[in-house]
Amino acid sequence: MRTKTKLFLAIVAMALAWVSAGCSNNVTKVEAPIVRTIVTSDTLLSGMIASLLPPNRYSVEAILPPGQCPGHYDVKLSDIEKMKKATLIVSFRGMPFMNKTKLDERTQLLVDAESRNWMAPDSYRYGLGVLAKELSKRFPEDLHEIRIRKEKAIREGEAEATSLIKRITQAGVPGMPVMASSMQKEPLAWIGFRVVAEYGRQEAMSTREVVRLLEIGKNQRVLMVVDNLQSGPDVGKGIAETLSVPHVVLTNFPSEKGYLETLRENVNVVLSAATREIKKRRSTL
Repeated sequence: MRTKTKLFLAIVAMALAWVSAGCSNNVTKVEAPIVRTIVTSDTLLSGMIASLLPPNRYSVEAILPPGQCPGHYDVKLSDIEKMKKATLIVSFRGMPFMNKTKLDERTQLLVDAESRNWMAPDSYRYGLGVLAKELSKRFPEDLHEIRIRKEKAIREGEAEATSLIKRITQAGVPGMPVMASSMQKEPLAWIGFRVVAEYGRQEAMSTREVVRLLEIGKNQRVLMVVDNLQSGPDVGKGIAETLSVPHVVLTNFPSEKGYLETLRENVNVVLSAATREIKKRRSTL
């Protein structure tokens, strides 16, 4: 009897082992998706690319902090390490700090902004098209999703632009004269302002240039002077004080809040200043 019991238990053990082995062989191993790292020169490109690529397969980060000037930024060793490990590095042409990296050209995508400021909604839409086309070439397996995400980003951008244009029109600023940093000329023109004079960086502002700008400002009765945060937030401050008009600073790169929120904040700043100045002028008539 004991012999039969031992034999039975041995058979049961063998059967269980066989079933267990069979089940384990049939289990499909779920591998974690490969995450590609994209490094960009700035937050404008990083935000646009992040909106185009599926987030579960791509990680996107920027080198240049949003408030810093590209011409004065010093590349860190940590930046270079990030770029060495990246699947793709995307940069606008003419970014001085990117020329210091000397990385493999095969991993780089240089984007020509074509004299546009991609913070302006019309140029932002153009830029989405440029980036979507280039990313589709490099990641053809995601071509369909890139196209869908591009259309979604364009719809969201157009909806926000339409809302802002309505507010701008109601504020009565279209056609009003302003003076501005050349970096902000296109966004201000999109808002509807008439940019009657523009200027460059602080180092390019000679006494003669300041006198010229003051004369234009007085003759045109400019509504405000608008500086660009990254190229110098105080370049036009003295001119604005002399003309007794508002001094406004806008950013040329999205903050950590993203493109649409940064665009909204830029518009809010200029509309607030413009509204105050318009009311002041009307009160003195």
